[in-house]
Amino acid sequence: MKSKYVFPAIIERNKISGKYTVVFPDLPGCAFEGEDFIQAYYWAGPRLEYHLYRMDREYEHIPEASDTSGWEIAADAVVVQVAAGLPEYRSMFGPKFARKAIGFPSWLFQLGKKDEPISVQDMREVLREKLGIDMLLENAHDLSEVFGNEDGSF
Repeated sequence: MKSKYVFPAIIERNKISGKYTVVFPDLPGCAFEGEDFIQAYYWAGPRLEYHLYRMDREYEHIPEASDTSGWEIAADAVVVQVAAGLPEYRSMFGPKFARKAIGFPSWLFQLGKKDEPISVQDMREVLREKLGIDMLLENAHDLSEVFGNEDGSF
């Protein structure tokens, strides 16, 4: 698994809506629209990173980038090379907990009710509250929960 990728994208103005469509031909399903060329180009990198992160998370094969020299594109379209790095995504949206063994005295677990001893989840919640940890991104399993769209689109 590489940590840096570069893929070609085609940016083309939609004649009907006037928006700019970005398509990554090597990555089916990786496409989106921007209001203008600048927005489309600006969001191409984050969208590529998100798409590659999801492929990585689902153990899908990430292909090599195509050679664009033989591509036939529309006269008003442009091919750009878009870079993406996955380490930042993995650290932000990867596994939520470091698996570490922590020893607690047995009396601490016995403080709960007889039929409902204190659970690890209860302790985690108390620690979060005590430390004032912001839960927004910690609870998001992926960007679809942050951005609100199931496919991760913006």
